[in-house]
Amino acid sequence: MQIKGEGRYLLSRFFSVMKLEWLTYLFVLTVVLILANDAWAKPHPKALYTHTASEGVFRVFYTTEGKHAVPAEDQNGNGVPDRVDDILIQLKAADWFYQTQLELIAPLKHPRYSQSDGIEVHIQHFDQGTGLAFDEPTKPNWYEGQSSTALTLKIKIGSQVDPRFSTTPAHELFHLYQYGYSPFKTKWFTEGMARWLEKPFSRQTQFAVPPSPSSCEQLTGMAYNANGFFDQLAQRQSKAHHREAISEDHRQFVYTDGSPVIRYGSPFEFRMVKTWLERAGELGVQESRRLGVPEGKWPEPLQRSGQFDVPLCKALTKP
Repeated sequence: MQIKGEGRYLLSRFFSVMKLEWLTYLFVLTVVLILANDAWAKPHPKALYTHTASEGVFRVFYTTEGKHAVPAEDQNGNGVPDRVDDILIQLKAADWFYQTQLELIAPLKHPRYSQSDGIEVHIQHFDQGTGLAFDEPTKPNWYEGQSSTALTLKIKIGSQVDPRFSTTPAHELFHLYQYGYSPFKTKWFTEGMARWLEKPFSRQTQFAVPPSPSSCEQLTGMAYNANGFFDQLAQRQSKAHHREAISEDHRQFVYTDGSPVIRYGSPFEFRMVKTWLERAGELGVQESRRLGVPEGKWPEPLQRSGQFDVPLCKALTKP
């Protein structure tokens, strides 16, 4: 009897210990899940961004404190720093210019980004450079009144960037247009074209354009300085376009100091951008089939590979 009694006692003790361990495990798991959900649902006290501003497809994240702070001036008294207002207005003006004057398809309307519902703009300090654009959709950052968890596109703008004197917002936004059309990220194609297309937004009366390379092979290794290639290519190819003036609607875009965002009188010389991006897109489809790589899913090294430089250049320069 003692043996049986001791056995029942030990068995009961065993199950009690197991039950306690499982309860402890479930408790810890519940706490972790609550904390994880809470961390996603609202910004961490030490989060990089403390404020948001949104308009249209753009959601801007910024802070007024610490290393990444934007200047606090708010001349129009709308509760948003003028720096943030000016970045937003340049983005809106560039978006309008690309779609209405150049007839480009907006990034979010391309199949590659069909699951994305906005463009996030993160303003932060840059030790080097002034901006970045990302071609892969990401999970959205938290913002007040958030109602969607759809993926978003993302660009970053340096907090030191003053859009009244810098074309960085328009430049980075144009990269998203390029990524929507084709997989190619070789620098002469992305940076050279984007630098050349800063011209409508530049305060410079004489926009610097370096000499154009004499052959497609010479483009390899070039970057921003390839804007001369696109400038001369546009001059040769844009003769068929009418030299009509820019739409009067461009006057709606002004910075907080009253200065205009778009400063160029005619968009005709930039109209070839649509043809160039469409040709790049066609080549991207052909190369995807040849390589057996799904469209919109190229690995980063392949996107940046110089093996496509000559065929891409020839596609752009054909009559």
